[in-house]
Amino acid sequence: MSKSTSRRSGRFFTWFKLGFLLVLGAGAASLYTPYPERLARELRGPARVVIKKVMVKEEAPAKPEPVAPPAVEAPAPEPSKPMDELPLTPWAPESSFAMPTIELPPFPPALPERVEPGKFEHINSISPGTFLKSHINFNPGTTAAQDRSKREAYQVNISMDMFMPHAAQGDELLHANPQLPKVLAQFPALMEKAKVSQWYHALYLHKQNRIRKNAATISTLLDRHNFYDTDTMLEIEAPQSARKALWIQADMDVVSDGSDGDRLPDMPEAIRKSDHYQPSTSYRWKKRTDRVNPLLPGWQDRYERLRKDPKASKDAVEHAKLVIADLKRYSFLLAQYDPFIVIPLTVKSGNDNGYRPEPGDYAAVIVENRVFPAIVGDFGPRFKTGEASLRLCQEVNPKAKVYARAVSDLGVSYIVFPDSAEEEKGPIDYNRLNSRVRELLDEMGGLGSEAQFVELHDKVPPVQQ
Repeated sequence: MSKSTSRRSGRFFTWFKLGFLLVLGAGAASLYTPYPERLARELRGPARVVIKKVMVKEEAPAKPEPVAPPAVEAPAPEPSKPMDELPLTPWAPESSFAMPTIELPPFPPALPERVEPGKFEHINSISPGTFLKSHINFNPGTTAAQDRSKREAYQVNISMDMFMPHAAQGDELLHANPQLPKVLAQFPALMEKAKVSQWYHALYLHKQNRIRKNAATISTLLDRHNFYDTDTMLEIEAPQSARKALWIQADMDVVSDGSDGDRLPDMPEAIRKSDHYQPSTSYRWKKRTDRVNPLLPGWQDRYERLRKDPKASKDAVEHAKLVIADLKRYSFLLAQYDPFIVIPLTVKSGNDNGYRPEPGDYAAVIVENRVFPAIVGDFGPRFKTGEASLRLCQEVNPKAKVYARAVSDLGVSYIVFPDSAEEEKGPIDYNRLNSRVRELLDEMGGLGSEAQFVELHDKVPPVQQ
């Protein structure tokens, strides 16, 4: 290539570069003119919509969106108008603004806690009859790391309030049975010199001590029914005959103890295999036949199991041994067939002042205007009264069962005649029972005109030879 050609080519590229730079500069300068802005507005759509969106987005505060708004069909857009024809007014905030209703979703339930296996009971069901008044105090503490090591930071204080009753005397007994003056002809005279027995105070002392001992374990507290089971214990001496009697006013729970191989050589399997049935009563006599007590084999098996069990207590083994010896030697009352009452062991304590009953003593049991003959057949817990055999309970109330008491209120009068037992012990002679209780009541002034004496008869089935 010649020098002239190369010189022309260099000039061409120099002018081309200069022209290109001038075009770029002109384009950049056009951005600062109103024409690009008008072109952008025309491309975006109607000017009115643009202004509204800009104002709300840039200057108006963000409004909370309502939850689940109803679906509304959007109106058709208006035809765009030139910018010069739109009325432009400065934006102003609304004079009043109402927050739309916000419906929150339901509060999420608490996370389930891990439940340990086992039976859980409310405290009211653990201690029946106890009125529970709870009061929780949340006191200011320190930090959890510090408080969790303090015993007093998380504790339960048990305070139990109860009324201590006094022994009913005179007309106070009418709260339990208003018909007593019509049942006993000399009721006012008998009450005139009656005095509260020492055993009433001893009984309630045992109740208090039992509650104090078991206060730390609410499930073993003496319940309301058994705390208020004794209205009175009165020592009465008849004005005319000087006959003494111990009057116990209480309820009537069911006792189902006793066995007698001579009169009842066979008993239900449920009783023979029961670990809770008591085969003996305090009133007993020497066996009169060679018939084996039906509960003896079961107790012999129990003794062998206890003797071989390394975990069995020595007391349990000795108790089983004594029961076996008694079942071989003695016969006992039958709660299902014999009418007898149970006296608390409390009366075995203290001085003998002539009013202490013994097993075999006769008793008259008054319920409303009915009078039932019975004997003292057993001694029971020191802290409760008002127990009678299943036979007597069902005579009083046919609906009574082993776990259904005959009388729940304190309307039962147990009039026990100390030192009245027969010299020779043995099964109840029912003719003697009926006549002897009538005689003892006559010594107390006799029955009233509205009293109904209920004679009882032997119900033990004859022995199959």
